[in-house]
Amino acid sequence: MRKLKKSLQILSLMVVTAVVVAVSPSGALAQTSEAAITQQSNLVVQRNFEVKALGDIWAEGDRERRAINARKIFQPTGLYAKPNEQIKIEVSGNKPITAVIGVHRHDKEWALSYPLQPGINTISSPNGGLLSFDNSNNEGSINVNVVSGGSPVPFFVLGKNTKEDWQAMMNAYPNAPSVVLQSERALFVFYYATAKDHILNQDPIPVLQTYDKFIAAQDKISGLSNSDSDPRHRLDKHLIAFVESEKTIPGAYAYAIWDGAIMPKETGASADALDLTRMGWGQYHEAGHLRQQEPWTWGEMTEVTVNLYSIAAKKVLKPTEPARSQGEYLAAFTFVDQPTKNFTDSNSKLEMLWQLNLAFGDNFYPDLHRLYREMAKTDLPTTDDQKKQAFILSTSKVAHYDLTPFFDKWGLSATSETRNKINSLSLPLLTAPIWFGSDYNIIKPTDGMDKVKGIIGVTTNSQETSSAYNAAVNAFDGNTSSIWHSEWNKQNQFPYNITAKYANPLTFNKLTYLPRQSEENGIITNYKILTSLDGVSFTEVATGTWAKDKTEKTVTFTPTLAKYVRLEVPQGGGTNGFASASEIKIFETDPITQPVTTYLSDINWFSATTGWGTIQKDRSLDGNALKLNNKTYTKGLSTHANSEIVYKLDGQYTSFAALVGVDGEVGFVGSVEFQVKVDNQVVFSSGVMHNNTEPKEVNVNLSGKNELKLIVTDGGDGINSDHADWVNARLIK
Repeated sequence: MRKLKKSLQILSLMVVTAVVVAVSPSGALAQTSEAAITQQSNLVVQRNFEVKALGDIWAEGDRERRAINARKIFQPTGLYAKPNEQIKIEVSGNKPITAVIGVHRHDKEWALSYPLQPGINTISSPNGGLLSFDNSNNEGSINVNVVSGGSPVPFFVLGKNTKEDWQAMMNAYPNAPSVVLQSERALFVFYYATAKDHILNQDPIPVLQTYDKFIAAQDKISGLSNSDSDPRHRLDKHLIAFVESEKTIPGAYAYAIWDGAIMPKETGASADALDLTRMGWGQYHEAGHLRQQEPWTWGEMTEVTVNLYSIAAKKVLKPTEPARSQGEYLAAFTFVDQPTKNFTDSNSKLEMLWQLNLAFGDNFYPDLHRLYREMAKTDLPTTDDQKKQAFILSTSKVAHYDLTPFFDKWGLSATSETRNKINSLSLPLLTAPIWFGSDYNIIKPTDGMDKVKGIIGVTTNSQETSSAYNAAVNAFDGNTSSIWHSEWNKQNQFPYNITAKYANPLTFNKLTYLPRQSEENGIITNYKILTSLDGVSFTEVATGTWAKDKTEKTVTFTPTLAKYVRLEVPQGGGTNGFASASEIKIFETDPITQPVTTYLSDINWFSATTGWGTIQKDRSLDGNALKLNNKTYTKGLSTHANSEIVYKLDGQYTSFAALVGVDGEVGFVGSVEFQVKVDNQVVFSSGVMHNNTEPKEVNVNLSGKNELKLIVTDGGDGINSDHADWVNARLIK
């Protein structure tokens, strides 16, 4: 969860002078004076620091185009200043440096900053807190010596300390209010009591190494590297902070802000952060907020784009797990398969983002981040609408494809201005159905619909939408804990039905039904199984009854070729007037005859004439996306009355299918009539159609036929604006 806009920092340490601490024969250390510790021990208490320049925190955030545009974590010392305690600090050199007492969010009071002068400085804070330094210069380092004041706290540095050191520190300073742990990329500021309960008996080394590993993965997906020759893409030297606070903000398990990834004690987030068996998405997520780019994070995407970094962390730490679950992808497919939709209404926005990574590879998001960092600041989008359009344009540039069909499928439409900008790049139009891609079935930009496997949509005539666990897709998500349930406040609305849609016709012969396991409401006792090839005409293939119990039910039927399989609950067939399911599975058998589809836009015609312009493949006559009744399509032919396109068949095909209508680019003008001739016999005629006429389906038999003619006439009023589309025109055999 992200609030506000900016964060904490760190710098590297080099011990110049030290006080040491020794372990007693029993292995336990009692808190004692620093002088006594110096004489007895070999644990380092740091007093002299070489504070390296890391640059200005705000400038670094602006360079990376971050939404939280600063990291306000400074170089730790491992020393704690009590309230009003005088701290004497000697500064060598003449560059500016600042001392900070306290840690925002960790302490009850705000941290206080003290600019230091060369020579001796004496500072104190009425609040007290951990002492740290900020060197915001761009180069060099400053030597700082804490001459007096400040008490040591447990301070573990990866690569310097051991597990035994850590336990000795914790035993030596039992009254310390806080502990500090530092790795190469992260800094942890936690309460002593939390550390004692959750990491005292662990080895801190693998914990810190795990954080460094996933932070490196988040750096990588951000396109950041210290080896990059372009300084715009180098890592911010300020570390990622994980800071424990007593309380959270309303409704948040954890949150991120300028002060770091805040892990509240009251939600258990801080305990989770220190235990590798509990650390996970929450920590990935909040660290991700500290690198989100503002120019492509519009309002509804604040809690979405952040999870690209969560996925990056998950993939490197749990490489065998998919980025998203089958159920989450199925919900995404069901959304994009709707004829009309608005991206704002989707609960699958992260799946859309990840489909781009799946389709275009692991360099896609690093390159996108780089593109935004290379934009002039004056060219960056600022409003939500500008950010949406810039995202469509920028992702198309990175993919090297015109991605408008992809975003149209997701209900995130490009404006005419954006489409014109993309057209000017002369990029190939994306035709591959990458919107049906997933970790389980990756769709690449050169693939066709035949690559799409499994269910691509689930529909029902009744579902409870107030609960995320009652939607129809839950019946096919592979998770027995989620269910489909008909509307709670509408009993006895029989017949209920739930339908699975497949991308391509398959042969099915069995269905299993697992009732909900928690209670009996909606358990199906009477059923019908129906199938369809077009989603309109359904044929019953099985009917019967099931026992009203929680065991899995099975029904087999004659192998049937179908794209749609429906489970229907007839009158009285659902317990207590409802319908529900934990899981429904549909099984394929050996195919009877799987159809092979050839799109006309993918082959050459025998001959063609058109009344104006040039016949277009997979674009409208004016070069736009094909559009009928405000719905866009990726495949088809566009021509102009009067026209005739001829294909030689040689008896190879069984049928021809298409959707016809007047393209939306002509506005409210244009009138045409479509005809299909097979071996010079008219087998289809649309009648006169206008822009607002509902598109018409064409499906004609070609068995044993030799010639197909697609004809468009002017509707009897001349050819002005007669832009005619044969959408999804295809031959089937």
